Formats: sequence, C-alpha cells, structure tokens
Amino acid sequence: MPAAALAQDAAVSTGLEDIIVTATRRAESIQDTPVAVTAIAPTQLERAAAPDIRDLVGRVPNLVIDPVNAGPSAAAISIRGISFEDIEKSFDPAVGVLIDGVYLGTNTGALLDFFDFESVEVLRGPQGTLFGRNTTAGVINIQRSRPTGELGMKLLATFDDNGRRDLRTVVNLPKVGDVLSLKAFWLHNQNNDFYDNQVLGRDYGGRRYDNWGVSARIEKGVLDAILTYERVDERTEIDTSPLGLTGVDLICAPIPGLPPGFLPPRNQCDRSSESGLYETFTNVPGVAVNKGDAFTANITLDTDRFVITSVTGYRTSDESVRQDFDSTSINFFDTLRVQEYKQFSQELRAAGNITSNVNFVAGVYYFWANYKLDQTTFFGPLLQTIAGLPATGGNRVDHYSSSMAIFGDVQWRVTDALRVTFGGRYNWDDKNYVNDYLKTGLPQFIARPSASWQQFQPKASIDYRLADGKLAYFAFARGYRAGGFNGRGQSAFSASTPYDPETVNSYELGVKTSWLDNRLTANLAGFITKYDDKQEEIVQPAPPPAGQETIVANAATATIKGIELEFRALPFESVNVYGSVGWLDASYDRFNTLIGGVVTDISSRELRRTPDWSASVGGDWTLPLGSDRTELVLSASWRYLSSLQTTIVGAWFDPTVNDPRGRADARHNVDASATLFFDLNRARLRASLFGRNLTDDKGLSAALPVAGLFTFGAGRPRRTFGGEIGFEF
Repeated sequence: MPAAALAQDAAVSTGLEDIIVTATRRAESIQDTPVAVTAIAPTQLERAAAPDIRDLVGRVPNLVIDPVNAGPSAAAISIRGISFEDIEKSFDPAVGVLIDGVYLGTNTGALLDFFDFESVEVLRGPQGTLFGRNTTAGVINIQRSRPTGELGMKLLATFDDNGRRDLRTVVNLPKVGDVLSLKAFWLHNQNNDFYDNQVLGRDYGGRRYDNWGVSARIEKGVLDAILTYERVDERTEIDTSPLGLTGVDLICAPIPGLPPGFLPPRNQCDRSSESGLYETFTNVPGVAVNKGDAFTANITLDTDRFVITSVTGYRTSDESVRQDFDSTSINFFDTLRVQEYKQFSQELRAAGNITSNVNFVAGVYYFWANYKLDQTTFFGPLLQTIAGLPATGGNRVDHYSSSMAIFGDVQWRVTDALRVTFGGRYNWDDKNYVNDYLKTGLPQFIARPSASWQQFQPKASIDYRLADGKLAYFAFARGYRAGGFNGRGQSAFSASTPYDPETVNSYELGVKTSWLDNRLTANLAGFITKYDDKQEEIVQPAPPPAGQETIVANAATATIKGIELEFRALPFESVNVYGSVGWLDASYDRFNTLIGGVVTDISSRELRRTPDWSASVGGDWTLPLGSDRTELVLSASWRYLSSLQTTIVGAWFDPTVNDPRGRADARHNVDASATLFFDLNRARLRASLFGRNLTDDKGLSAALPVAGLFTFGAGRPRRTFGGEIGFEF
C-alpha cells in the first residue's frame, strides 16, 4: 500500500503528524522503524520556501551536501563521514540517491530541487541489503507525487534578488474510466550567481534548468502501475576561484623573463580571504550543458497474500562541460568534456507474511550502465614551454558496467515487544572499458581492461518495544561499493590497473521515544563504522602530455564514530518545532601512499567532509486570520556545520596533513519566511516572502590543489531575499 495512503487514524489528534517511511521496504511509522532515518513531513515540504536538497544539511545529523562545480547539477554528498564527489562516471557514488525507486548511477543530476515531491527520507548508514551496492554511506530516498485521478492544478512562482525566476507546475486530470489517471509537471529554474568575474566583466555562474514530464497511473483490480517520462534540459555557467600560492603552485611561480600571458597577474595568486572567493578571473567561460531523458515504471500487484513490485528505470544524459580549471586570466589548463551516459535498472521484489509473526521482502536486481567520454585538454604556453606539452591532449573512453543481485530480508516478531530482522544481498559486478589515448602524437596507449567482483552484504537487527511508544534497537549492516577502473587514467598503468571494492561494517545502537501524548518525539542513535579497503582518489603528476591525473587505490582503513539526536515537538497546537544534533569522530587507521618514491604513512590526514558537529533548530507558527481557512505561517530555521576538510590532497609543507586551503570554516545558515494562505473560490492561494542565509555567511564549499600546478576553489551561496506566489485547486 502506498505510504501516503497510510494515514494514522489511531494517532492522537492533538499530537504530532505521524510520518510514514519505507526505509525497510515496508510502510511503517518512523517511530517503529529500527533504522536511523530522517524524513521530512509532507506538510513541511508544502510550507517551506524555495527548498532544495541542500536544505537537508544541518537538519539531518552528520549530512553534508555541496555542489560540485565541474558538472551539471552535480553534488558532493557525505553521510556519517563517508563521501564521494567525483563526476567521472567510471566511479560509483557512496550515497544512493533514488527517485521513485530508481538508483542514480552518477553524481550528475543529484543536486535536486524539491519539486513535486511527496516524501524525502535520508537513511544513514549502509543500506546494501535492500537498496543495493554503492550505498555504503546511506540513501536519500525521494518519492514524487502520484497522479490523483481528480482535476487539479498547482502552480508556484519563485523570485529573488539574485535573478532567480522559478515556475513549478503540476496538473492532474480526472480519472478516465475508473482506470487511468494522468499528471503533467514542469519545473523551470533560472538564476544568476554570486561570482564577480573580473575578466568577463559580469557576474558569472548562472543556471537555466527545465525538467518536465508526464505520469500515467493505471489502477485495475490488484494492479497499480505508474509510468513516468521526464526530460531535463540544463545549461549552467561554471566559475571557480584561484587559490594558487607563490612557491607552491607552478602557475604562481615568480619566473623572471617570461613573455606576457605566461603567468597571471600577481593579484590572482595568494588569495585566501573569504571575500576573495567571490572575485574570479576565469578567461575561458565555463559552461555545463546537459540534456537527458528518463523513463520509470513502478508496477505493483497487491494480491491477498503477497505484494509484488517491479521497478524499471532507464535514464540518459548527453553532457558537454567546458571548464577553466586554473581559474586565472591566462591560458594554462582547461578542458572540454563531452559525455554520453545511459543506465538501465530492473528490480523485482515480493513482500508478504509467511506466518502471523514472520514477514519478508525478497527480490532480484539488475543494473547496466554505459558512458562514452571524449575529453580534450588545452595546455597554455607555460606548460608547453616548461613541460614540453603540446597545445592539446586528451583521450576517449568507452565504459561498461553491470551488476546483478539477489536479496532478502525477514522480520520475526518473537513476542509482542521483541522483533528480530535479518537479511542479506549477494552482488555480482562486472566492468570493462576502452581508454583510447591517441590524440597528441606523444606517448600513446590503448587500454582494454576488465574485471569482476562478488560480495555478500549481511544485515541483522533486534528491537524491543518498551512501554509508552518507545523502541530500542541494535543493528549491524555491511555496505559494499564496487571496484572499477579510472576512466580518466592518463598513463597505461593508471588506465589498466583496477581498484577493488571497499566495505563498511556498521554497528548501531538506538532508541526512539514519544512523550507527552505524542507531542514530543526524540530519537537517539550511536554508531561505530569500520571502513576497509577504502577507495581514495589521489591527484598526482603524470607523464606528458597529461601533466597530472587522478588515480584510485584501496589505500586506507578508517574508523568513524558518532552520535545523532533528532526531535520534533508540538508545544502548542499552532507551533511545530524540530531540531537535531550530530557528533562525528572520523580518522584513518592506516593510509600508506608513495610520496617521492618513498612509502609514507599519511593516516594523520582528515577524511573529507567530516565535521565534528552538525546541528539545527527550526519551526513554524500558524496564525489564523479571521477564518478557518485564512492563516499566516511564520517559519524559521538555523542550521550549523562545524569546520571541515574538502580535499584529501596533502599540504606542500607536510604531506601527512591535508592542504589547509581545503578547509571550510564553520557555517551558519539562517532562513526565514512568512506565508499567507487563503481561499479564493475553489482555489487555495499562497503568497510568501523569504530570506535565505540571512547572516550572509560566506566561505569555502570546495577546493582542489592539482599536482603542484594550480589550485581552485568555490564559495558558498550568498544571502538572498525573495518571494513566492502560487495557488492550488
């Protein structure tokens, strides 16, 4: 049965709204689920002003989401200290982002707008048994709204002082013959950005994004099928900040006697202040273009005994990304990356009761992906002169991956209070690709490697229902991220050498509580994660003509510990309050790598995007104005992350520690809005004023030093004020 349909009529009417989640592939109350999961209530999604996926940061403990300024709508996501941010599609994400049950096999498109979403769940910790490999960190599970079968329309327009102009539209048509329901949707988003480009002479970094589609729902007897087609068309400007240092990066080397244009002006080096992040100098306009199609089929057969579910997904994207990586006003190092990506997935699962005390979920899964990359690298006169590089280099890649799995999960209610859950998933993974490095007339190679892996992912938990709606649980889960090949390999060795899978063993103890006649819920979880054969991306020098390359190796082990607290409260009938606190202690146990031809222990480096603390508090206050249907909703939130490292690259003065240019300072985000809801004939109207990042908290969101050649970074979004108007009927 759909989660949205499970209204909790038995809940106390004056208590908190019950949130139904599907974290165990079973629809149940979040307070009855023995998993650390954060879910945003549908009413909160409706009332929030201009939200997107980054608004989960701080609100979900131990979650970090930053944009990746190297691809269309790409996101760097970290959950419980396990992160991944590369846009190269030969690498698998560590966080599973699912839309309508379909796993996104790449970071492209993961920076989602909360448009037409029915529910958002963030599952923390390995979710490999039920949600697949490559979910070692956790899962962000998103469900769109279903066609209603009733004539209706939602329209919401958003604007702000940074050139934002959004239009969100959803149209539902009346049911045809008691069988067919249709829905159409369209999101248009455009905005400027906060970078002041001194070379191009204007603000740069804007975005234009369109996502439209149609859904059809067929209901007949035991059959419930939802078929969705959607189209994405995106054009994003890419700008970055120069963070090169004199005596550290070649681009800032004080080399006398060079002709003009070989080195950037001195004011483009040694920039480290917060304000310097927002003044940029890229001379090659960076642009990421993406056009993609997606088809999803969710088919359910609800028989008297079992529920059989089929989830089919097919997605494509055609990308072109031009980027000035050196971030300065000279031609030094920039690239053009043209990619074609396709993925297909099929999941078939059954769920039901074996006995009155035992239920199960079991199924099979298949995933296939192919991408083609044609990259051209442009080298400036300094690299041509000093390193003997040609004007251009590059390579072509044709990459295939496939995965098959069987999985099962069984819940046994031993007594009315005690429940045991156990399950597992067995994966078979295959990858092969061709790296054709034949563009330059310099050292050439064609790599044609292939490799296969198998892995079992077990899971077990025990939970005990205490008095007064309290639940205590202990859970063990193993996560597995597939091995592979580096599609950006610039030498025969790096292109042909596979890296193996990494595994994560997680041990979690938690308690979920409800107090004061369900007017307060407080959930606490503590965990220890053991990280083995950790895949690390290492940027290092490479033979000509590349100059540098990123390699991946199973170079490390790590231990991550943490505590998470979340609460929701209803102190008064018209006031909702929520909050969270997350504490994280992440460190390498072993990390050996080759530096200057010597094996060096660099386990003192920090893991990326592992803030010690994350916290949030927020709420909304509903004020009736003259009638039952006219109301003013005042909302505000504060979200906090302590300082964190965004790069794993070693410092120039000590390779055993992270480069300090990658450290992002603590961030405080304060958002507020006021929304008026009222009726006009049959329509429900809304008008909002909002402010985001009201304290104008500025700082670094990402940085990358590249092999002693140059360093670039990106800043966090600035303060904006705006408004929304819309209606629904």
